[in-house]
Amino acid sequence: MKKILLSLENLNEVFPDDFTQEQIAKAKTLFLKKLAQEAHCFYSGKIQTVPKAPVVGFNWFNVGTHPGFQRSRPISVNGPIVPSNLPTEETLLAVVSDSTRVLGDGDCTPPGGLGVMEGKAFLMKYLGGVDAVALCVDSPR
Repeated sequence: MKKILLSLENLNEVFPDDFTQEQIAKAKTLFLKKLAQEAHCFYSGKIQTVPKAPVVGFNWFNVGTHPGFQRSRPISVNGPIVPSNLPTEETLLAVVSDSTRVLGDGDCTPPGGLGVMEGKAFLMKYLGGVDAVALCVDSPR
C-alpha cells in the first residue's frame, strides 16, 4: 500500500485499483472522519486562545487587560478597512449554535455540535483571518 502524504494530496492513490469511484468516495469519507476524530482528541479540540500581545513581566498584565482604545475613535475614515488596524471587536466573533441543525449530524446536542462549530472557527481563522470562538448553547427546545 502506498504511503499517505501528510498533505493528503495522494489520498485517491492509496486505495486498491479495483475500487469503484463510489467505494473510493466512501473510503475517503470514513478515513477523513476517523482522522478528524483522532486529531480532535490529540489536540483537545481544533482552536485555542492565544494572546497577541506579549507578557514580558508582571506589569504587562495591566497593559493586556486595558482596552487600549476609545470607543468613539473612528475605525476608518478613507480607504479600505484593514483587519490589522481594527480593534478586537471587529476581528473577533462567535460561532453560536444550539446544535439542533448541525450539518451532517442533525440534532446532536451542544456537546456533540461543538466540534463542528470549532471547525467553522478554524476555517474563519485560516481562510478569512478572523478570530472566532465556538459556542454551543443548551437552550430550551
